[in-house]
Amino acid sequence: MGTFDPETRWRDPDLAQLPAMPDKDSESIVRCMDELLFPFCGPNDILYSRCKINPALHEYLNGLGFSFGARYHYDLNDEKDPLPEPDLFKSCMFRLAADQARLTKPANKVLQTTGSGFHEGVVLQQMKSQGEERFSSAAKMVSPYAITSDTEAYLYAAAPSGSLPDLETVVRVNSKLYSNRLLVRIGEKCYGIEANSAAEIETVGSALLKKGHYLLKDPFGVAGKGNMLIDSESMQRRITDHLHKQEERGLRSQFLLEPLLKKKTDFSSHWLIKESGEAAFISVQRMINHQQNYSGSIKADDVFISMLENAGYFNVMGKALRLLAGDGYHGFVCFDSMILEDGKVVSIVEINARKSMGLINAYLDKCWETYGHSGWLTFLSLGLPEGFEFDTLLHALRASEILLTTPSGYGVVPLSSNTVMINEILTRRRMAEGTQNKRGMPKGRLYVSVVGRDDEHRSELINSLRQVLADLSVKVYN
Repeated sequence: MGTFDPETRWRDPDLAQLPAMPDKDSESIVRCMDELLFPFCGPNDILYSRCKINPALHEYLNGLGFSFGARYHYDLNDEKDPLPEPDLFKSCMFRLAADQARLTKPANKVLQTTGSGFHEGVVLQQMKSQGEERFSSAAKMVSPYAITSDTEAYLYAAAPSGSLPDLETVVRVNSKLYSNRLLVRIGEKCYGIEANSAAEIETVGSALLKKGHYLLKDPFGVAGKGNMLIDSESMQRRITDHLHKQEERGLRSQFLLEPLLKKKTDFSSHWLIKESGEAAFISVQRMINHQQNYSGSIKADDVFISMLENAGYFNVMGKALRLLAGDGYHGFVCFDSMILEDGKVVSIVEINARKSMGLINAYLDKCWETYGHSGWLTFLSLGLPEGFEFDTLLHALRASEILLTTPSGYGVVPLSSNTVMINEILTRRRMAEGTQNKRGMPKGRLYVSVVGRDDEHRSELINSLRQVLADLSVKVYN
């Protein structure tokens, strides 16, 4: 289980922030991305998600070989229960689970299931009153998306005997400042320049602008949030004025400035650092980005891997992994990297010491690679018509014959239901309760694995998916 916005929970609240437009619909979608963790589950494992997975989707995924039990905290379709308060709903999943673990009622929501195929002995949410030993055994096997302060609180409530890296280490190694300094430590070219005030940003930024545009990065910024392209002195002035005002209120500025490099290809490599410090290679994923935003991952082919080997990429990774382990981190880690137009490999753009979208795709591929196939993990941003139901989409995909129905075949695999439906459900419920009077077109996000013969075939499948959505009066924004 986990929450897909750990960066906001790692970030020091005393730091100044770049301007951003809040998007309530997008925030709700991110809360429901925890459904995407199901590929990490084995047959006796349990995915504990914020909201109840659509039963038809769970049954479909089980039929493809993803046999996992499901638990949830909220069933928003159950109109007998009031909607959770917004602040409570956005709590970290580990906070919700820790609060639930302290309850003593035997028939609480945590123990409800959306499917079978689970083993009661490994239920993460088992009450202490029902046996300390069983609860501790379960906690030992917690596999978080990322470690936050609420993860520690949950494990404390569960009296764990397992081992995860401490929070201070996790926060430190996930900062862009750490990855920038790590490049210096291993003797690699370092493009970033740290700035600790708005005045420093003006000085350093003005020098960079004489050579071209630059990126202003928050230490815990993520795609589309906390990273800003600065392309002129006037824009830089607006941003630094915004930061000056925050500094006058007592906040601190801490940013990284990087020249905008002429990029040809984004990719990432994925590893597991064991408690012993030994690192195991998992995958290299080509990343598809659009305007600094993540929009997909696909497994890199042998030619690409060979090119990285010849460029010394894996030697650099070995040095970086040893330093990460030496600094106290163990667990999954993703290195974002890129290839420039001149062919140079930039080995470390940033480090994500957690699970990641590319890692999810690598685990999805375990299901298809037996048959020599690989999938493209991507998503479509949607606007939903009134009365839209997820079951309708599943039925339409099946009727159009683009739904993957066997692991040996080709087709589109929907990966999550609540990222599609959360805002539609909230809108419908609020209008029924009289707390909202304008519907608009609720936003959703459909995550899919597109399993095809090659890039061309995958493009054909995604175009067919777009047509199915159009036939259902669903708008696609990307």
